[in-house]
Amino acid sequence: MARRTIKTLVIIFSIMLTSCYYDVAERFPTNTCDETFTFNSRIFPLIQQQCASSVCHSGTNPSAGLSLTTYNEIKAIVDNGSFIASLDGTNGYSIMPKGTSGLTACDKNAITNWINAGAPNN
Repeated sequence: MARRTIKTLVIIFSIMLTSCYYDVAERFPTNTCDETFTFNSRIFPLIQQQCASSVCHSGTNPSAGLSLTTYNEIKAIVDNGSFIASLDGTNGYSIMPKGTSGLTACDKNAITNWINAGAPNN
């Protein structure tokens, strides 16, 4: 009797496992990149998190004397080209954020899209 019960349970569990199949990619898409460039909702929070939150480019003594806590401060380095150069590690600039391999492609694209649109304060 115990063997029959175990055998029945194995069959039931096998049926349950195969009947619950779904494609993970459909339920959990991997492409969740938001490359929009609204300054207030996407760009500024990103810069605050990646550049200013660790006190690198904020506070009373920001790294390289460069504070990135306001739109005007950020726009100034966008206009002189050093912002993109520091994200790409070009023109003699180190890749930022310091000590990393840089921002994700998604984040870089969002920033590039914003800059290409004229870096609006929106």
